[in-house]
Amino acid sequence: MNILLIFKMLYFLDIPNILLVILALSLGLYGFVKNPKSRLVQVWFALNMAVTAWAVGYILTNYSVSNSQAFICLKIVYFAASLIPILFFHFVSSFLFKNYKYRILIYIGYISALFFLILNVLTNHIISGIRFMENYGSYEEIETKGFYFFLIYFFFFSFFSIGLLWKGYKESSGVRKRQIFYIALAALVGFLGGTSNFFTDLTGIYPYGQFVVWLYPLFITYGMYIDEIQIKIKF
Repeated sequence: MNILLIFKMLYFLDIPNILLVILALSLGLYGFVKNPKSRLVQVWFALNMAVTAWAVGYILTNYSVSNSQAFICLKIVYFAASLIPILFFHFVSSFLFKNYKYRILIYIGYISALFFLILNVLTNHIISGIRFMENYGSYEEIETKGFYFFLIYFFFFSFFSIGLLWKGYKESSGVRKRQIFYIALAALVGFLGGTSNFFTDLTGIYPYGQFVVWLYPLFITYGMYIDEIQIKIKF
């Protein structure tokens, strides 16, 4: 195996992750500093911090010098991944003014996230170890039942959020419709891009979706502040 080729592949994969860290962190801080008392912005900020931790975990995994170090870094990835679905669902339901309607489901989501956080940190029931995949680098070993329960939780809240956005898009008009469009686009880019790593674990397919996931914070920020952005462009 050509070691130089491996490092070239890893570096290429890390470019979108580095972009994601920069954009998610900076745009999350921008929103929080702009309006720190807004519950919607607070959830948005927490979501961006989780996305930042997810990307940082993958970057650190690629440059780990041992399997034990890589395993700890992947624990960071799954720590963040446990929070992302429910935080996004909470954000979407709040943005659509449906957070009260789905408050019980939001509570269930956070309890589920806490459950998977504990499993991830204290046990090996989500990921059981490290395996080296040729041309990809270190990836998680997932021969555990807990991983599949985690996938159910992850995809349920991800697709439920996208479904709410689709319904909201059809029922809206004007600027509101455009806002929802860009947030839905962010959801598709973020979740479909990020979950390509799951399919790499399960099938060995190259995680092509990783190359576009960094667009997620751009789309969602534009959707949130489209009114202000358009006014600034006009003047």
